[in-house]
Amino acid sequence: MPDETLKEISNTFCVLPWTHMATFTNGTPLLCCVAQPPEAYTNLNLNEQSIQEIWNSNYWKQARKSMLKGQKLQPCLHCNKEEEAGIRSHRINENNLWTKKLGKDYIINLVNETKEDGTLDQDVITLDLRLGNTCNLQCVMCRPMDSSKWTADAQKIIDATSGEVRQDWEWKKRDVSNSNFDWVENLDQFIPLLSNIKHIIFAGGEPLYLKVHTEFLKQCVASGEAHHIELRYHTNGTLMPDEVLELWTKFKFVEVMLSIDCYEDKNTWIRYPSNWQDIENTLSILDNAPDNIYGKILCTVQAINIFYITDFAEWLLSKKFKKIGQLDHDGLFHPGTLHFPNYLCSKVLPKHVKKLVTKKIENFANKYPTNKQTKELLNTANFMNSEDWSDKFNSLQQYIKSIDNMRQTNFPQIFKELYVNFR
Repeated sequence: MPDETLKEISNTFCVLPWTHMATFTNGTPLLCCVAQPPEAYTNLNLNEQSIQEIWNSNYWKQARKSMLKGQKLQPCLHCNKEEEAGIRSHRINENNLWTKKLGKDYIINLVNETKEDGTLDQDVITLDLRLGNTCNLQCVMCRPMDSSKWTADAQKIIDATSGEVRQDWEWKKRDVSNSNFDWVENLDQFIPLLSNIKHIIFAGGEPLYLKVHTEFLKQCVASGEAHHIELRYHTNGTLMPDEVLELWTKFKFVEVMLSIDCYEDKNTWIRYPSNWQDIENTLSILDNAPDNIYGKILCTVQAINIFYITDFAEWLLSKKFKKIGQLDHDGLFHPGTLHFPNYLCSKVLPKHVKKLVTKKIENFANKYPTNKQTKELLNTANFMNSEDWSDKFNSLQQYIKSIDNMRQTNFPQIFKELYVNFR
């Protein structure tokens, strides 16, 4: 899927290295939330350097220079793979979004002001802050770096598995033991940037679970800058504090992206141990929230739930929400593609299961031909079918079994329509 918005700059251009900085939970800076970590510059970290130092570090400068030359960057692997499958990638979405918000001339001027070595004098405009790994859930696609709830149980998965799954978890356990999440206690460093900031994304962990997040919002409001700042959240939907809702009314716009991957007991199995009633309460609150607060659903599409995404879509449509997902998704969810760990990616499913999934998605698209999200659902099937990773299917089954044994849950019963085809 080509990007027509800014193609005159280069075919690989992404606006984010000129406007944006994301963080990993341990303070490692990223070009964006889906970018691979900066392997060549692992010394970069908000525990050690300021945001200004990182903004014009060699890593950021080289990224700008390479994009202007039309080169594909290694950190941008996810977007490249998705575009090859016809999926509207994060790069394309962000280019379109910021062209609308800033104007094409503004972006072209930023590019023209970039110095020969890649330095940019203008400060960051948009931030994506993953506020450490503190979380109240233990989602199957997360690891200890993503959720503190996994820290104590990681060894149980290691002990119960072998091969790819064990290696993945051993590596992630080492990562968290070598990580420092203290940078989250120093959000004050972002306050001087607020006059230039247009957009802040909060994720985690679970941002609404953190007092430091609420205190930062209070500082934003006290600074007098909140009225021109838009916020976006990635939250699991289990929490919706009244104090935070009140603070949100002071900001220009608040987009709450609820990470929900199916409904009822299936979502609880994936995002354990979430309570489905709590999530439905959150949906109701957001559907009736003040006009500047908008909720939508981000569904992480993976091997475990892709069989059910059309069922989830039907459930959402049946709820007839007034606001949830209505602004840009015709009442449906935005499908986010899971790439890693590989054994959870939809590409690992056997061919006969992929055929069933593809047929369900095609039938849904035929039933709702005018819903603009149906093309995105079809593209998730294209991505699933783009490569055969079925050699990793046994790793998926091993991981599912280890989860069930640890939690005393019952995947074969909860996902029985899918499980009967796991042969």
